[in-house]
Amino acid sequence: MKKNLIALAVAATIASPLAVQAEDSASVSGFVDIYYNSYGDDGPGSNAFGADGEIDIQATKGAVTVRADVDLRLDGTSGQLEQAFFAWKAMDAVTVIGGVFNNPIGQEAEDAPDIEFASHSVVYNILDDQTALNGNNVAGVAVAGGNKMFTGTLAVVNDIGHATDTDGSMENSIAAVLNINPMEGLALELGYVTQETGAENVLDFNAQYGIAGFTLGLDVLMADKAVDSAGNLWGSYAIGDKAAIKARYEVVSFEANGADDSTRMTIYGSYNVEENLLVALEYSDGENTSGEAITGIIDDSTITLEFIGTF
Repeated sequence: MKKNLIALAVAATIASPLAVQAEDSASVSGFVDIYYNSYGDDGPGSNAFGADGEIDIQATKGAVTVRADVDLRLDGTSGQLEQAFFAWKAMDAVTVIGGVFNNPIGQEAEDAPDIEFASHSVVYNILDDQTALNGNNVAGVAVAGGNKMFTGTLAVVNDIGHATDTDGSMENSIAAVLNINPMEGLALELGYVTQETGAENVLDFNAQYGIAGFTLGLDVLMADKAVDSAGNLWGSYAIGDKAAIKARYEVVSFEANGADDSTRMTIYGSYNVEENLLVALEYSDGENTSGEAITGIIDDSTITLEFIGTF
């Protein structure tokens, strides 16, 4: 339950308040992400520091929460909207969401403080490659409802790749997500989204199970075109309340005949210096055979030092 869309929907269906701040007041939150990348063969962008961040503003009045997330970057695109939506608790078990929001398909969140590793997974990168909006985001309306065990979300959005009809009008994508929590610590999710171009229709299944400091995760994507399948298997172990070690293996199979699979192995460690400051070190080694832009896998080893501060 990682994306703001789903998190708000679940909060609305199983709890009384839609947001944690006092009604009629606005809360401001966000993060800064400072990182240093070093590649095995060096090259553009290697051995250099970078930074980005985000400012999130959210307020609740009555049964409606309104939220806007603004991305901050150094590449000239700073100030772009990530999310801008309302979430209306129409009844006890139903929430209506409208606007621009994080893609509800897939296991992984968009923002640095919410993901398990310093780098996004191949499944996230493929989904992000399909969405035309800034980041892995979609624009439209959604309805979510359920209880503590089951939550369903159905969305009608602009075609995620912004495909248009012959007369220039926007096509639409349909997205559906089913979340199941059959037992404590276990979360299952099945998602499906349609689109006219790119990888066309995409099916995603993911699962996560946590017990006694250990967490195991699986995310598998299948598409009609370009990518036959992509998946990542990951695990983490929390060392007390401050530290964690993690590992992930990823593989992507392509539609093209004779194309070899792309793979990547990642090892990660993190430590919370303070409640609002995390430092992490990640090492990954990838073998990219077809299209770094789609998978995000670099055909090289990568070391990333990352600092994430939240407010």
